[in-house]
Amino acid sequence: MTIRSIDFHVFNARLRLERGVNDFANWIDTSLGYSKLASQLENFDPYTYTLEGLRNNIISIITTSPEWELDHGK
Repeated sequence: MTIRSIDFHVFNARLRLERGVNDFANWIDTSLGYSKLASQLENFDPYTYTLEGLRNNIISIITTSPEWELDHGK
């Protein structure tokens, strides 16, 4: 995923959707029903990361989530 995609789906989504939620959290909750994982993606501060660091953090949160591991393995 490109850095521009991260910017759009994290920062712009909060303004565009007027809900304060990024697209990743929204998709994971509404499409997959992984509410705990979605909550983790909603509750970190994206402003404390570089865009590359933010991408790595999102990947880490998803791939280490028990909900994700149940369906996709390690």
